[in-house]
Formats: sequence, structure tokens, C-alpha cells
Amino acid sequence: MKGFFTAIAILFFFNSCKENGVQLSKPTTFVKYYSDGNQDDAIDILETSDKGYLILSHSDSSSSSGGIIITKTDIGGNTVWEKSFSKNKYDYVPSNFVAMKDNSGIDLGYIVVGTVKHWTFGARLFVLRINSTGDFKDSISYYTKKLGDANSYRQNDGEYVIGKGVAQSSNSTNDFFVVGQVVKQDLITPVPPDINGKGGDMYFAQIKGNAPLDTATIFTRIYGAGTSVLASRLYLDYTQTSAYWGGTRIDDQGRHLRLINAGFNSLMTNFDLPYPTGQSGFVGNDFTPYGYGFTLVGNDLGKTKIVLISVNDVGHEVRPMITLPTDNSSIIQITGNSVCSTLDGGLLVLGTNAVDAQGTNTDYYLTKLDASGAPVWERTHGGKYPDVGVRVLQSSDGGYVVLGTTTLANVKTVFLMKTDSQGNFE
Repeated sequence: MKGFFTAIAILFFFNSCKENGVQLSKPTTFVKYYSDGNQDDAIDILETSDKGYLILSHSDSSSSSGGIIITKTDIGGNTVWEKSFSKNKYDYVPSNFVAMKDNSGIDLGYIVVGTVKHWTFGARLFVLRINSTGDFKDSISYYTKKLGDANSYRQNDGEYVIGKGVAQSSNSTNDFFVVGQVVKQDLITPVPPDINGKGGDMYFAQIKGNAPLDTATIFTRIYGAGTSVLASRLYLDYTQTSAYWGGTRIDDQGRHLRLINAGFNSLMTNFDLPYPTGQSGFVGNDFTPYGYGFTLVGNDLGKTKIVLISVNDVGHEVRPMITLPTDNSSIIQITGNSVCSTLDGGLLVLGTNAVDAQGTNTDYYLTKLDASGAPVWERTHGGKYPDVGVRVLQSSDGGYVVLGTTTLANVKTVFLMKTDSQGNFE
């Protein structure tokens, strides 16, 4: 077992928000904004092998159309290239993406998973592949419980398939995995108004990385586990034989943070657990590999506090629930959006903090915890308009990267901030 823990700790180091090749020089800091003139929502970010960044966002150009924007930046956040993927009368809403790497760690391309919506067929999970310069390679949409079955676009009346997470394996063929869920909606509204609404069954599939997507599916599995809202994350264990995903679980006892583990092509999940044990009234928004397991982040239903739950690789809680801020007497509303592990064994948490009761002015809330879970520092960043946290990661130079959506002149704009190791920027 000791050997297992050592190996899984090494895997989590490389699969978490930490990056390889740490430099001791002072981290570069900056604040950047990205917009195509439409209502743009930040979705995800990763550090590329050349130490720049890749930003995934959604552009809402009209009531019936929207598309994916992928922006490549250099180490200073300056745009290197930007690519968009859209189709008239379709709304492509990305959820998560991952880099395809060679044995030396160089990015070969990227895989995007998400949901495509249309006013006649509802919604369905899609997978998109691009090369390292953002050029289109191929894509596919999955329709029903039997992924790839094009005879029907719904599982049942009022149920639509949406995409949530993607992860790449380290095998020689660069296979990757996707997770999705069913969203239940009234057929009177053909396009689901909220693709993150209540979900039913969960989808898990393995896809060949070296084959055309229309012939690449290796297996698909369906897990009927009640109502859930999945976070846009998927991680593989170090043995490359099982995967973890999570989010919010909704049952007769209320709402809980949730973590699920399932083996590849397994008929059943290994575990599907609610947190915190014996309590309800919480939602889960993100999770990250941490130590020998994971840390989940969310908030209570009243949004009065951010909550963190740390578990081991078999889902057992390893320490009491952490709540943030430690003094929440002045909190109006706060949401726990994202979490990542840090190079010194701690955690970094990104939230959205309401400045007024109307929710028209919110700020980015950033806090650093040490290995014991104790707060080291906290920072707030933002202007007089809505700033909504999306993702946080630690860069390879030891600084921190915050991705969010900021409203400027009534236009939602992608926000990227790079701070030093103390959460400050110059």
C-alpha cells in the first residue's frame, strides 16, 4: 500500500493545477481582458508546454447561436492566436478541455468537450479536436444513452445529453475519456434554458486518441445514480484503470458535494459518496487532486460560506470540513468556484464575493491555505461591476493564474490575472 500511495501522489502532482519545471525567479504578473464584442463567458484554462496559456470561452452572439473561442497567449498573457468554432442556429457551449502531449510533455493538440444546442433537437454532448495551433481536426456529437446512436437525439422525452469533463490517458495511443449527464427539461422549451440544471444518468466513455472520432469509441457506460449536477472535471488514477468525477448530489436528504469513482468499462461505480458526512445543504462546484486523494470545493445553499472537503482515493474524509472566510460576519453572498493544489502542499481557492445585496457588484475572492488547511492570506480583486470566478491554477513559475468573467460596459468579457506567490500583481 505504501508503494501505491507513493505512485498516486506522483500522479496527482502532474495531474493537478501544479505544473512541471518550477522556476525560482519572480513570477510575471499581469491583468488581461479578451473579447470578441459579444457576451463572452470564460470556461477553462491550462498552461501550455511553452509556458503560455490556453483559454477556453463561450461567445453568445444571438438568442439562437453561440460558439467556442480558444485563445492562445504567451507567458505574459498576450494573444498569439485565437480560433472560433460555431455554426449558424447552433449553440456550442464548451465545458472542459485537455492537452494531448507527447512523451516529452510537448502539446500536440487539444480536446474540447461540451454541449451543442439547437432549437429543434435539444442538446447533445460533443467532442472537438484541434491541433497545437488551433486548427480543426475533427468532431463528433453523441446523442443518446448509447453514445454514437444517431437514430434519436434524446434518451427519453424531455431528457438531453450534455458534456461535462475530459481527461487523457498516458497509454501509447493517447486515448481519452469523457463524462456527461442527462439534463431533464420540459419539451415545451426545446433548447434547455439551463444546461447545468438537474441531471439524471451519468455517461462515461473511452475514445481512441489515434483514430477518427466517428470510429473511435472503445466503450460507453451509463450509471443511473439519481439527480446530480456534475462539475466540469474528470481525472484518471495513476493505474490508468479508473476515473473520478463529481459535483452536486440531490437526494431525499437534500444537496451534498459528491465524488464518484468508476473503473474503465465497469458495470458499476466503485463508490459514489455525498459530503460532508451526515450533513446536507451544500453544492459542489469543482475538485482537484490533493495528497493521496482529492479536495472538493463548493458552498452552502445560502452562499454564506465556501466549503472544502478533503478525501482519500477511496472517498473517505481525511479531515474536518473547512469553511471560508474564517470570519464571514460581513459576507452578503459568496460562492466557491475553483480549487487547486499548490507546490508547497497547500491549496488555492477562488470564489466570487458579493459586494452588494443585489448581486450587481461582485469581486474575485482568492485565498491560500497551508498544508493543514489554515488560511495563509486572502485577497479580493475586482471593479464596480460583476466579476465572476471560473478557474484557478498555479503556474510553473510559482505564481497564480485566475480566470473569470468580468462585465465591462454591459458586455461580458474574459478576464485573466496572473499574480505573484502572495496573490498580488504589479
